[in-house]
Amino acid sequence: MAGQRESRRAFLAAAAGASASLAGCARGALARRSATASSRDLADRIVFYNAGDLQFDPGTRRNIERFEAETGITVEVPEVPWPDLKTTLTTVWNNRSSRIDVWNGPTWWLADFVQSGWLEPLDLPASHMEKFPQNLRDLVTFDGRVYMAPQLGKWGTFLYDSDYLDRLGYDHPPRTWTELLETGEMLTGDERAGFAVPWANKDVFTFKQFLYQAGGQLFDGNEPVFVEEGSVALEFLRRLGDRGVLPADAMELGQPGVRRAFIDGRLATVESWTPLGARTLDADGWDADRLGTAKPPAGPASRATFQDTNGIGVSAFSQRKRAAKLFAEFMTTTESAKRDMLVEGNPSVVPAVYDDPEVRDQYPNGLLEDMRYNLEHAKSETYLAQSRVDAYLSEQITPAMRGRKGPETALEDAAANIRQLYSSMGLL
Repeated sequence: MAGQRESRRAFLAAAAGASASLAGCARGALARRSATASSRDLADRIVFYNAGDLQFDPGTRRNIERFEAETGITVEVPEVPWPDLKTTLTTVWNNRSSRIDVWNGPTWWLADFVQSGWLEPLDLPASHMEKFPQNLRDLVTFDGRVYMAPQLGKWGTFLYDSDYLDRLGYDHPPRTWTELLETGEMLTGDERAGFAVPWANKDVFTFKQFLYQAGGQLFDGNEPVFVEEGSVALEFLRRLGDRGVLPADAMELGQPGVRRAFIDGRLATVESWTPLGARTLDADGWDADRLGTAKPPAGPASRATFQDTNGIGVSAFSQRKRAAKLFAEFMTTTESAKRDMLVEGNPSVVPAVYDDPEVRDQYPNGLLEDMRYNLEHAKSETYLAQSRVDAYLSEQITPAMRGRKGPETALEDAAANIRQLYSSMGLL
């Protein structure tokens, strides 16, 4: 995999080299660099584009307040709805505007942004990056340089209604795909589905997760290689639907719909993106005894979940890069990761946080251990033309899930479209 990753990213060297580095900035402990803006000759304000309204990101808001108090730097956060964020960033940076200093978003946007020369290498101390798992460091590193600091965990979590399973005589949830299929049938009934995953607005994410569990990947270099294992994944998901384990409206259920269905007691088990566990614990009728948590049911190759981490990057066009980089570092310290988890419930991207006494007091130990396991075993890939590649996948996998197209035929068509796209871009 390491060689494949390097081959995918080799073409980024020119764009990465064009990004300016932070010349002459003292590299010491963050505490020494966090002196007031006036004493460090830093900008007294920066503009931060967040992935959504801070109203829905209270952990991020709290850490911004901490940053402002400790540095004296004001952080302006324009309201940009999440669906509009990528378009806004692309428009601003296409015009080489310095309007944005720092931004938050998913790792899967990075390849396009770095290749376009829009991001600044962060030049973070090695000690800062070493606290993250290697699988996460790999996603934010291109040609040996870090372009994003991991901030929020968004990978999948497997949860179940332990009261319901107890009533039916099950002392543990499904632990493999086979058990999920067989036990899921027995758990279906009493106006409940045995299992659900997000699909409507997360179809490609869910497909990737089961692809990785089947032992596959999307690309080898720039060559699509997902047809064989992807067919295994889609066929398994279709069997879940054919046997009634998935709810009747499975294809229409996005992340919010799955969350509501589970909290309302209409699902026995669920695999969805965080912070579903924290949201469930806060809901009426739920507590740590009722909420069951487990590692994802193992597929033919692994229990991997899809790595949907958000991170912080700095614009190559910013005129306040030093302050912006300080912000990126501050927002991704162990303490900031801990504060976000305590305030908002997003799983931490720093494994050490799961051993913190405050965190252990707030969340059940089983949930914490499963979150950490998923952090360390989650998988993802970065690739160019991400939105178009994902669109080609989406337009094929949903008809396959509905039985309108065979899984292998659907994925062969998707691979052909992606191959044609990459050939037109000079990547194949």
